[in-house]
Amino acid sequence: MVTPPVQPFALEFSGQGVPVPMLEALAGQVFQQVGCTPPSADDLRAALVKATSGSTFGGVTRCDLQFRARNHALEVLVSANGGRIWQTSCAIP
Repeated sequence: MVTPPVQPFALEFSGQGVPVPMLEALAGQVFQQVGCTPPSADDLRAALVKATSGSTFGGVTRCDLQFRARNHALEVLVSANGGRIWQTSCAIP
């Protein structure tokens, strides 16, 4: 079975109220689509909650969720306001 190539994509959210459950569901669908075992859902949720929580200085929080496929692996990166919070990868069969 040949898995079709995955196009890299990223989502950017600004402000409060980023829908963490929606981001978790999206990530789960991406993992399922490419056929890899997802990382710990608790780790992903914690990273998303941290990325989408209020900033230290009371300003706008920016959350980025990125998916990249390369070298037979899916990479997932969660960052906020330009700083990396969490990163993982899983092998694509």
